[in-house]
Amino acid sequence: MKTQVTTRIVLMGGLAVGLSACASFKLPSFSPPAEAPATNVEPSTAAVARIRASLLTLRSDPALAARVPTEIADAEALLQEADASQHDPQNGAGRIYIAERRIEEVRALAELRALEVEYETLRKQRDALNQSSGR
Repeated sequence: MKTQVTTRIVLMGGLAVGLSACASFKLPSFSPPAEAPATNVEPSTAAVARIRASLLTLRSDPALAARVPTEIADAEALLQEADASQHDPQNGAGRIYIAERRIEEVRALAELRALEVEYETLRKQRDALNQSSGR
């Protein structure tokens, strides 16, 4: 069995910090791209369905959803606006785009907060080890 180690670079206070995913925290795997919509489905309807599925995936991950509950509610409101105006020729596509970007932003924020907690835990462990070894 092959093990994959993921390293992320997180900007904290202007400093780049490399964090590796370890057994204590696992980042969610991203689902494969959605299949092309059926020929009788409008692109805007398919986009709203895809965005709704992405939001549902984020909500169903307790490790991430607990870190951004207000942001998820805001993203849901944007998605509802996009759904209601998806057939509006002037604003529909823009609202769909904004809702999709917002959900991606909320996911990234949740992952950042989770990584910050992991970083702080690892920092405390490092400090405890340094103290116990007399450094």
